[in-house]
Amino acid sequence: MENLTPDQLQTTVYVILALFGSLITVDKVLDIFKKWRAPAKNAAEDVEKKFSNDKHRLDDHERELEQQKRDIESLKESSRVTSAGVMALLDHELHNGNADQMQGARDDIMAYLQGLMTK
Repeated sequence: MENLTPDQLQTTVYVILALFGSLITVDKVLDIFKKWRAPAKNAAEDVEKKFSNDKHRLDDHERELEQQKRDIESLKESSRVTSAGVMALLDHELHNGNADQMQGARDDIMAYLQGLMTK
């Protein structure tokens, strides 16, 4: 160390700077590779999360659709029972004496209304 010349000192500094530059370059290259791999992993998780949310939404829509189908069937049954009652009234007006038909229509309407109360 006693005979250290300015050229040797300058060369030593250049070598140290070159080593640090090489380390930084290698570190940045590794970071780039990590970033390339990470989005693929995150993308797969994002797709899974999106499909999971879509599946929940589809399940909600299926439940809604089933409820709407039940409501439509209930409306159809209500319409059928009401129409039968109206027909019985019309027949009664026309023929005066269809007590059995009137009683049957009343029983149907009553059964329908009681069925609504139990739901």
